[in-house]
Amino acid sequence: MADEKRSDCPGLERARLATSLADLLLASPPAWNARPLLRTRQPDGQWHSLTRGEVQQSVLRIAAWLQARGIKVGDRVGVLSHNKAEWLMADFAILAIRAVTVPAYFTDPAEAVTHVFRDAGVSLILVEPGEQQQKLADLDIPTVPLTGEGETLAAIAADASWDGRLEAVAARRDDLATLIYTSGTTGLPKGVMLTHDNLLSDVAACIAAVSVWPDDVMLSFLPVSHAFERTVGHFLPMAAGGEIAYAESVSTLMRDIPEVRPTVMISVPRLYEKIYAGVMEKLQQGPAFKRYLFAQAQRLGDERRRLGLQGKELSGGKALAWKLLDHLVNAQLRQKLGGRLHMFVSGGAALNPKIARFLLSAGITVLPGYGLTEASPVLSVNRMQRIKPETVGPALPGIELKLSAEGELLARGPVVMQGYWNHPEETAEAIDTEGWLHTGDKAKIDAEGYVSIVDRVKEIMVLSNGENVPPAVVEQHLVLDPCVLQAMIVADGRDYVAALVVPEVEMLQQHWQRDMGRALPQAWHKDVDVQNWMLARMATYTHDLASYMQVQRFMFVDEEWMQESGLLTPTLKLKRRMIVDLHKDDIERLYAE
Repeated sequence: MADEKRSDCPGLERARLATSLADLLLASPPAWNARPLLRTRQPDGQWHSLTRGEVQQSVLRIAAWLQARGIKVGDRVGVLSHNKAEWLMADFAILAIRAVTVPAYFTDPAEAVTHVFRDAGVSLILVEPGEQQQKLADLDIPTVPLTGEGETLAAIAADASWDGRLEAVAARRDDLATLIYTSGTTGLPKGVMLTHDNLLSDVAACIAAVSVWPDDVMLSFLPVSHAFERTVGHFLPMAAGGEIAYAESVSTLMRDIPEVRPTVMISVPRLYEKIYAGVMEKLQQGPAFKRYLFAQAQRLGDERRRLGLQGKELSGGKALAWKLLDHLVNAQLRQKLGGRLHMFVSGGAALNPKIARFLLSAGITVLPGYGLTEASPVLSVNRMQRIKPETVGPALPGIELKLSAEGELLARGPVVMQGYWNHPEETAEAIDTEGWLHTGDKAKIDAEGYVSIVDRVKEIMVLSNGENVPPAVVEQHLVLDPCVLQAMIVADGRDYVAALVVPEVEMLQQHWQRDMGRALPQAWHKDVDVQNWMLARMATYTHDLASYMQVQRFMFVDEEWMQESGLLTPTLKLKRRMIVDLHKDDIERLYAE
């Protein structure tokens, strides 16, 4: 990783000067063409790399083929696939001919996928064969598989007969580049219209805030159909000159990380929660002296972090103790993360400050940030030189942030969308006459401009006594418990806070056995002793919250809430209305006399 203090980051100037997103690949410095760009695990387990020059050639061939199929400027082309090299090639080929990429989420059911492609009016769909292609059975739209037998995108990319056949088109930054359908926690998703300028402006602003360099390696595992991964894990490294490695899947991530040895990773909070839970569980099972060493390492690490905010360092005996504890306690965790990770960037949902402090105190840089699809999507991020883990950082350069009279965060700048596809009324509600995007998030902004997100304005729950309960804050605390896989609270219009809990059953069994000295009862779901024990654990994990925010009653839920069942967004946020509808009888029982 190059020195963060350098000011000659090439990606910044490239994003500012590009006439289109396609330029980030096709107008690369010639010296970059022999460098590895995309890395993918093959069926034999080995990693295979494609150079930037090889990817350029493939993109130009696919672009020529798209033109020959009749795809014109402004036509929409759908993409449905897991993250892979062909996804990126398809995207850049579509953009190169001034067409519009319309991604759908591979985690979505067929009904949601067909809604996206019908609403966007796509002319062609490039699709992963198998399960994803089967989702398109009810659509009368031409499809071409990315890989497999016959005419596939991979075959076209390898076909030299398409060389030199691309008809040049005059790119413009104000062209529509993509329709990204908001995952939406309620209702049908709407297509967010983002131009080349919107996305290039966000890439430039991100690099201006947090430098990424040509020698960086990013591990891609969030769906590239999501705006966060698309901008920061897809377009940004293309501008910066870095390399993208595609994780085989989310489940293989902890295997892939030490093999790829990334320098930069972006993720939603779930990854950091799992890292934290894994460390805590290992400590619980280990000897007391290891817990003591960990606590001392965390204490000194946090003190070191706080001193760093003042431009100071640990000194004397504390400096020596930190060096020893860091080697004994933290080095092993950093090695499991590849040994050369320069930074995590967290987005997509709120990161619990406790988990951010845990990572920072272990010498692992994590930069909490914030954004939304309608803003391309990144609006703010913590800076390497000044990290406030309880915030999502200050605004990116060139972006204005302010609070409305009601405390809603408003944003203005070149990253703000053009509007919702075929939804002028909703567009007018989202962007006011002065160009301010109403984010829908209640926030606070400190004297240094650092933003703290409280919760979604529409999701703030009001108890019958008038107290406001931000659900995400309570839920962040609850899922710190290794026995809790997922949690959703209920409180609006009620006398007290209740919760639905998806348990981590194996952890539940282990911790109950450890605490109670006997096996978990067979009917543990409704066992009174288990209920009381669990409520006591919840009280421990939420002890720093106001008393009215404490969970008074809860119910175990058997089935995990999944994206595939339509209960989570692609960034793993809860679709509250759908979960409430699914468990409405259970909820009523929680409030029954």
